[in-house]
Amino acid sequence: MIKITKTQRDQLIGVAAGAVAVMAALWYFVILAQGKELAVTQANCVKMRTKIKDASAEVSRAEKIGLELTNCMQQLSRREATFAPAREPYTWMVGLMGDFAVPPKEVHHYKTVSISDVKPPDISERGVIGDFPYKWARFHITGEGHYHDFGKFIANFENNFPYFAIQNLDIFVPDIRQSRDPDMLAYSFDVVTPQLPSGAETK
Repeated sequence: MIKITKTQRDQLIGVAAGAVAVMAALWYFVILAQGKELAVTQANCVKMRTKIKDASAEVSRAEKIGLELTNCMQQLSRREATFAPAREPYTWMVGLMGDFAVPPKEVHHYKTVSISDVKPPDISERGVIGDFPYKWARFHITGEGHYHDFGKFIANFENNFPYFAIQNLDIFVPDIRQSRDPDMLAYSFDVVTPQLPSGAETK
């Protein structure tokens, strides 16, 4: 067994104590500091992932809202296509009523309804619905037809044009001296329809 002197033993103890001190210093100033930095980095990563998740959710919501807006605009365009145009609304209504009064027989099954007159429209800011972003065109229409056929005509007209309103309906027996059919009735009514703003039909 090798014997060491007291001086050598004290030196070894000093070296060991120094090594422990160095290791403790390394642990405290390096490893522990890096551990804290790692914890901060992990926390930042969690925050970043949360932000990315929230941003992805916002993007998804924005895409959904954009799709809903597109669908709504398409629906609005389809509905506006049935409104009275800003240019030549009288010609438009004459054509519309003429086409509708003589539909294919297999579709509507009424054949004794005829349109005798369509008055030029009265254009107004006030119509069927208040605070509506369109003007309103009111057309006064007269004609004649058998009672049941005229009932089918009105029902089909309202079903085909749900944004129009039929008002002031009046049915009466025409002068028998001027009527070729004693069962024929004369009628008059107003058709009120929204009117597209100027230039909207060219979009």
